[in-house]
Amino acid sequence: MLTAMKAIRAMRILIADADKSTRETLATCFGREGFEQIKVVKSGADAMRELSSALASRLSYDLVCLGLNLEDRSPSRTVGELRRIFNLAVLLLVRDGQDQTSKEALAEGADDAIRWPLDPKLVRLKSEHLLTQRFLSREMRRTSARSEMLFLNVLSVMAKVLEAKDPYARFHSENVSTLASTTAREMGLADDEVRRIGIAGILHDLGKLGIKESILKKPGPLEPDERVAVERHPLIASTILEPIEQLQGALDYIRHHHEHFDGSGYPAKLSGEGIPLGARIVHLAEAFDTMTSSRAYCPARTMDDALSELRRLSGIQFDPGAVNAFTSVVRRRGWITIPAEERAKEPLSDVLARLTGSVSVQHKRGTSIRIKPPGDQPPK
Repeated sequence: MLTAMKAIRAMRILIADADKSTRETLATCFGREGFEQIKVVKSGADAMRELSSALASRLSYDLVCLGLNLEDRSPSRTVGELRRIFNLAVLLLVRDGQDQTSKEALAEGADDAIRWPLDPKLVRLKSEHLLTQRFLSREMRRTSARSEMLFLNVLSVMAKVLEAKDPYARFHSENVSTLASTTAREMGLADDEVRRIGIAGILHDLGKLGIKESILKKPGPLEPDERVAVERHPLIASTILEPIEQLQGALDYIRHHHEHFDGSGYPAKLSGEGIPLGARIVHLAEAFDTMTSSRAYCPARTMDDALSELRRLSGIQFDPGAVNAFTSVVRRRGWITIPAEERAKEPLSDVLARLTGSVSVQHKRGTSIRIKPPGDQPPK
């Protein structure tokens, strides 16, 4: 594997200056320092052609040393075009009397400038600084990609375990995710927030991994001690997921998705606006899906009956704004969840993989993973 310095020395440098001796001096300077890929041109037009050709060949340049004496193009215009079209660093070569031109070029996005007469040591230091920044940026992107793969693998394993423990989770988790993210979008929330809520919907019942199967599959009412065990599942889920940096923005929605608007829920007995909005939305979505799904101990209710129950408990158990948005969506679309009697055509782990793609799950800090929401088309 190349060391960092060798990788930097292998980066491509283009020298664009009208003066032949300047081009030769810089090329010699870079060559002595071990830089392997150096090209020189004498005009702005030549520079743009060379950069475009390199980009088309997937051999893009990393640094342009740009003289302000190019007669065919203004320096500020050239820098502006470089910034709009290419991803590279720009080092200006400034001669006497070019201070104003240099300021204009820097304002257009040039990274740094070096004044005449050229000091080879200073040229090397400034160039290495700019190239090192690009090298580190690339390495950070590669690290993020590796972190993303690890993150997705962890979620897939969790999904498979939960599905094996409770096959109903396959239907319920995806339904809640679809319901919740669609409601959030109807309420006008930003895309990132909509998608964090969708991911919370997928993972909200993960805490049931810590509950006995005999309790989860019990066909009748739960005993008091069994209900206490079940009510621990939001806290179990948040404990499992808390170490995953990328899920911090969705964690409170999972932890508090059983809080009631009047403060009678669990685990923290939060009320009203004190409950995170994402948790309020996931709670409503879960309740609707539970009411409209057939289970061994409870037949499915009709959509109209379930909507009536949501409205009856609006302001008591459910957020009134979320109820209104949810009702509008259901009335307009006429569908929401996958029929409970359908067998899953896609395992929950694959649902997670399908949901991944383009929007940050994380809310505040650190490396982010990109997630896209469930589609807006009715299930087939």
